[in-house]
Amino acid sequence: MIHRMLTAALALGLSVLAAPAQAFPDKPVRIVVPFSPGGGTDILARQVAEALARAENWNVVVENRPGGNGAVALGAVARAPADGHQFVLALRENLVISPLLNGASGSEMFDPLKDFTAIVHVADAPMVVAARPDSEYGTMRQALDAAKARPGALRFGTSGQGSMSHLLLALLGKDAGARMTHVPYKGSNPALTDLVGGHVELVGGSIASAKSFIDSGRVRPLAVSSLERAAALPDVPSIAELGYPGFDVVTWYGFFGPAGMPRDVVDRINQATVRVLQSPELQRILKEQGMQTRIGSPAEFDRLFRDDYAGLAGQIGNLDMGPR
Repeated sequence: MIHRMLTAALALGLSVLAAPAQAFPDKPVRIVVPFSPGGGTDILARQVAEALARAENWNVVVENRPGGNGAVALGAVARAPADGHQFVLALRENLVISPLLNGASGSEMFDPLKDFTAIVHVADAPMVVAARPDSEYGTMRQALDAAKARPGALRFGTSGQGSMSHLLLALLGKDAGARMTHVPYKGSNPALTDLVGGHVELVGGSIASAKSFIDSGRVRPLAVSSLERAAALPDVPSIAELGYPGFDVVTWYGFFGPAGMPRDVVDRINQATVRVLQSPELQRILKEQGMQTRIGSPAEFDRLFRDDYAGLAGQIGNLDMGPR
């Protein structure tokens, strides 16, 4: 009898320990987006959220928390309970580039290397450089030649200080020997709107953000920042094609939760996300937005993030990216 009681108690204890993984999620899953609605990151988050809700029967909520080029959203998730019910769709610019520009400690609101759990690599995406349809710069080469002839005369709008489009501008200026005036905005949409209005000559931003402006003819794409042409804009040359071999500026997107998340919960979110990312329909939708889905383990994504951080830490100091 004692043996049976001990066996039953042990079984009960094991079931209690296993409960968090079995129960997850036991409340709405919140995906925090570090930008306003309508941009490329928001579009990606909502597509994946809808796919997770359908495939996993989860109650998934997308919450936009713009500010500080992602620092507000990342800081909030860093302080959230590490139970897996809240994570952020972060990207290269707000978890690597912007923290490096703000100093060795990363950010006052979070430490990028200590405060997060890498969950899953979601997608990669290049940038696109666009001008107005009536611009005197019909090609990227013409714009660069003008920038070299008249340093600082061309105004280049980006989605913010420390953004991927800002890194694109800095690397383009370095490789082409062209100096353009940086005009930072609070997101790609405001920058593209000001491009249409004639307040800047060029804008760099995600293809997803620029796609509606391009499709409607309000802006003209001049070049993409990936090594090869983007499937979403097959007629637009890459910057590498224009005489800058090896030029490749691509951002990555991925889910990060607070530090200390249970491994079984991390694996559950990773596996569910990988399953929906393998859906041909979701791959088609994201491809049309200039994104390429990625799959892999949490450990692989963590290694990519940390290697990228270390690699860019050695480059940022040599680039003209304004005050730090």
